[in-house]
Amino acid sequence: MMKLMFYYGPGNRITKAIRLLTGGPYSHVELQFTDGCRFFSSGHGEHTGCHMICDRKVYDRYWDQVLIPATREQEKAAQKHTFHLIGLPFDFGGMARFLIPFVDRNRRRSYCSSLVLEVLQKSLRMFPQAGLRISPNGLHRLFLADHPLVIATVPDREPPHQTE
Repeated sequence: MMKLMFYYGPGNRITKAIRLLTGGPYSHVELQFTDGCRFFSSGHGEHTGCHMICDRKVYDRYWDQVLIPATREQEKAAQKHTFHLIGLPFDFGGMARFLIPFVDRNRRRSYCSSLVLEVLQKSLRMFPQAGLRISPNGLHRLFLADHPLVIATVPDREPPHQTE
């Protein structure tokens, strides 16, 4: 089953700013496929940019998951769409413009939540009304509003905190 994995664990100043300015506990989101491959865009570390990694990552207690009900065909379509996005550079300017809303809204977004939403829209036809200028918290709120039954939490851990 496909999953969205939302990160709320400890972070740096940028992570904390994202959470504060987007009104929620999450600062990052990844799309994980049934086969263990995961699709994400990151602005730091060895995997800066847009990637698909098949490492069967085990997510720790700092991640919340949303299960996505999808058929095999829909999941294949989603994976196929991600292949067209791999290699895009992380859009630091787009993230800054996200945080400063009055600057250049016409550029393609290539940060984690915008790319994950694009995959969901184009392959699963989810949230067609939503704009790609979205935060991890905004994406999580879309699921709470439209699909409250697919929200899942990791058992035996404390709830996410607004600020850390």
